[in-house]
Amino acid sequence: MEEYPKAVLCQLCSQPYTDPRILPCLHSFCLQCLLREVERRSVNSFKMEQSQQNSGVVKPSQPGGSKEGSQDGGLEEGSQDGGSEEGSQDGGSEEGSQDGGLEEGSQDGGLEEGSQDGGLEEGSQDGGLEEGSQDGGLEEGSQDGGLEEGSQDGGLEEGSQDGGSEEEVKQDLKCPACEFHVSISKRGVELPQHLHLGFEAKVSQYQFKIARANEVPCDACFDGSSGPSVGFCCQCLQGLCQPCSEYHKRNRSLRCHTVITLGTEVTREQLIPDKLPAPSCSFHGNEKLNLYCATCECLICHECTTTDAHKDHTESIEIPHIEANSERDRIEKWITRVQEKNQELNTAVDVNKQVLQQVEASKEKAAEAIRQAFEKLHSILEEREKQLQSELHDLILCKTTSLGLQKEMFEKMSQDASHYLEFASKLLQNGSDHEVIAMKRLPSTQLEAIFNKANSEHLVPCEHSDITVSMETDSVVDEVFNFGKIIEFRPSPEESIWEPMSPAIVNTVYTLKVKARDSNGRKYPHGGVKIDVRAELRPIANDQLTSHGRSENHWDGTYTITLTPQTTGPHQLHITMDGQHIKNSPYDLQVRKSKLDYSAGLGNPQLHVSITSPLCIAIHKKSGDIFVGSEANCIDVYSKDGAQKTTIGSAGNSLCQFNRPCGLDIKGDELYVADSNNHRIQKLDLSGSFIHVCTFGRLGKGEGEFNHPSAIVVDFNDRLIVADQGNSRIQILTSKGSFLVSIDQSKSPSLDLSNIRGIALDVQGNIHVVKRYNNSGWISVFTPRGDFISKRQTVVKPTAIGIDVEGYELVCDEETRSLHVYDVTGHKCGAAVTHLQNPKGIVFDKGDLYIVQRQYSTTYLQRYSLQHSNTYVAK
Repeated sequence: MEEYPKAVLCQLCSQPYTDPRILPCLHSFCLQCLLREVERRSVNSFKMEQSQQNSGVVKPSQPGGSKEGSQDGGLEEGSQDGGSEEGSQDGGSEEGSQDGGLEEGSQDGGLEEGSQDGGLEEGSQDGGLEEGSQDGGLEEGSQDGGLEEGSQDGGLEEGSQDGGSEEEVKQDLKCPACEFHVSISKRGVELPQHLHLGFEAKVSQYQFKIARANEVPCDACFDGSSGPSVGFCCQCLQGLCQPCSEYHKRNRSLRCHTVITLGTEVTREQLIPDKLPAPSCSFHGNEKLNLYCATCECLICHECTTTDAHKDHTESIEIPHIEANSERDRIEKWITRVQEKNQELNTAVDVNKQVLQQVEASKEKAAEAIRQAFEKLHSILEEREKQLQSELHDLILCKTTSLGLQKEMFEKMSQDASHYLEFASKLLQNGSDHEVIAMKRLPSTQLEAIFNKANSEHLVPCEHSDITVSMETDSVVDEVFNFGKIIEFRPSPEESIWEPMSPAIVNTVYTLKVKARDSNGRKYPHGGVKIDVRAELRPIANDQLTSHGRSENHWDGTYTITLTPQTTGPHQLHITMDGQHIKNSPYDLQVRKSKLDYSAGLGNPQLHVSITSPLCIAIHKKSGDIFVGSEANCIDVYSKDGAQKTTIGSAGNSLCQFNRPCGLDIKGDELYVADSNNHRIQKLDLSGSFIHVCTFGRLGKGEGEFNHPSAIVVDFNDRLIVADQGNSRIQILTSKGSFLVSIDQSKSPSLDLSNIRGIALDVQGNIHVVKRYNNSGWISVFTPRGDFISKRQTVVKPTAIGIDVEGYELVCDEETRSLHVYDVTGHKCGAAVTHLQNPKGIVFDKGDLYIVQRQYSTTYLQRYSLQHSNTYVAK
């Protein structure tokens, strides 16, 4: 038995494609197979209607449907035409036919083996050939494939200039592959041909013919009287007898063709030309369809331009240069967009799977909680336990059913998208310009449709995994029958709120935090769930400049969203949670230009006082007190005006003692100290008399261990970001010292975090690390989770870094004795402060900038106002 490549086999008949046609869903089948499906569907529908009539049930009439008393299936009561064309006596027939579905000259409807007509018979030598015809799809006596008298295109009826008839009856058909609904005529000529697929099928068939060298008839002779084929032309794809083979060699236009002797092994590459030839015009014989009429949206030849149908259509253009390329561009555009959307679909499917697993885990956890509670009260609560387990089962069933159905929908959409992408990609790779045009924009239309369909869906799970069980066993005697209930904590968009974390400035990252609440306005009882939180910032004047936010789930009921306004003026901020607006959304928001301008410098300091050997600096926001880590192994505290108030700690390694405190940061009333030479972090309480709270860390390379920590900052979520200098890494810890993540060379192979000189956070929570390496400075940026973003070169000898509220980076440089400024793109804006000797640290406090530095043998604390001149930082 012949084995053909799967790609050239029709899914219905399991044979190589014969005149393959493309359905709107981009699946291809033999035209003959599709027409048989239509015939089978028509017969089944007729039998069903007959059965209903026999049982006394009369189906309401519809346009094109049958009624009682019709002479043939598909005719209305008393009609002689019933959707037929002019002159026919039965519904669906063409001129001169005696039965519905027959073409001219046929004696029987349908597509049976051995019929004299009826479209595509078994045993034809080419796709859609009838017995004795010379071209695919010809009727008896016709001159071109699929044409009736006077037509200009395959599948045209008498006198028409476009395929199909407006009055031709069409029937519904489900795609055998995906059940896509499509309406086609009983001839199916309106379906575009899949030229390249049909060509591939022919090549596969001819490969077997050439290899076997059996009695293959000559394809060039009309009657085959010259004997069987002895050779095969790879360009004409025809078997040639001895005379035809010799004629091929003598003919000037054919002698360049490659003729292979039958019985020779041949590869597919030998049979497939680089470019398929243009199809011939069905109306003008051998003229090629090398033009495209934009008015009629059809392929035409040069002779067609002189006919009445096209002579006034000056829009006719050459196919390869304009229309085909335009459609290719459109397909490529939608391929890109659908590929992106398909990735979202695949992600949504994966998320659904995860939530299903989480639901199962929550089920086990909830069931265990219920069991443990009822063990204490088993004798009196047994019946109530059964009721609660039933409620839990119903909830789980509801969740799993909903999620399962949604997952199937996403998978189906993803399968369709993958199929469309594969089809379109192959079309771009293998299809000719003529084939691209002949498909009548089907690929791009389907790509656009699946993209819009996927885009209209919220690609997030329709259910959440959290299930909370409330079980209180201390006071149940009086309320035993009402004891216990199943609780599903579901965030309520109507009660959820948000707060800004930075000013809204054009071309600068704007950060906000969303806080989820339930229907009673309560926070999450514990943990968090995965919900889809989104934000859009839409300018009132031009919504084309809408900014789309990026959301980060902190798994505690809060979500950080960052976006970048693209223009100034009034905006509307839309914040949604699982597709629904949160409380009072949309909000009015004014986006302004930056008021910061460091180009002219900061001028003279507003405060300039002498202090003792500073290493670092931090500000207590509540009191405004200034905390300075000192080389004297203590922490000096100064008031706003520079007067020293007190000193914390002393030299040593006991509690509240320090050995080179070179990193400070304050969050609320808690002071965190990077105690470098003691290889630890100390936390002090500032609400009273500077009480030691806890110490964590020790010398080592493990998680939560340090080797000379040199800097520390506390982020928006109270996590500690610590520069572990001796271990060339950054460690992220909880406020209690528990290890979370390490940033080291595992995040980026080329990453080197030795000799870190400072850490700062931007409004997005990204971590900016400045280091010195080989007489040059570098700034590396990481996400809040520690993922590497970028690295760039900065000043020669950096000593500290700070980031203002608008995202400007300020880097202290010991080499140039200046404070250099970089904008959000990393572009250097100039030097804000010059004549610094050895700057050790900087910190922002509302509208002021504080610097500690050493000048020769003296050290100073300086304060510069950012509100003078053109420079301003929002408070």
